Amino acid sequence: MSKKTITGEDGKTYNVKEKKAWYKKWWVWIIAIILIIIIGGALGSGNDSSSNNNSSATKSSSKSSLKKSYKVGESATYKGYSFKVNSVKYWDGDNDMDTPKSGNEFVIVNVTITNKGDEKQDYNSYDFKLNSDGNSTDFDEILTNDEYSKDVLDSGTLDKGATVSGNLIGQAKKDSKLKLEYKPSFFDDKTIDVPLN
Repeated sequence: MSKKTITGEDGKTYNVKEKKAWYKKWWVWIIAIILIIIIGGALGSGNDSSSNNNSSATKSSSKSSLKKSYKVGESATYKGYSFKVNSVKYWDGDNDMDTPKSGNEFVIVNVTITNKGDEKQDYNSYDFKLNSDGNSTDFDEILTNDEYSKDVLDSGTLDKGATVSGNLIGQAKKDSKLKLEYKPSFFDDKTIDVPLN
């Protein structure tokens, strides 16, 4: 604020403080600049993400064509992963420790994952779901039977060209319509389905 000297009607001299207009205050301009940066950043990143999505979609569609459903023994390749269901076994369990819920059976699915990309790629057994009559559950059963439990697929990282095979163990109602659902990327909505019966 600045001081201004004025002469009043009575002829005396007065020193008066003059107020600045609101738009001339420094903090108003700081807020305006911050708002412009935020709005510009939001608009700019929105355009970048849509162009990135379009270029990603173009790249992925040119690298591999992915159909929705594959058969047991058929390989699917998507974003550097090659995936195949090798075999499916059904087991009623035993009377000791490995007993499924009443009316259920264990479903043991042997899969192979190969890294066909140029960089290391992670894999995880939780990328797979067992869909029984429309209800998807994790392959998270633990069996003590050596025949099925010795080669359980866990999680890890594959180098370029490396392969891993293992069993996924789930549980489902007997005589239900089963399929394996594989989602190769957390950031993608693509799912590969393999009918199991």
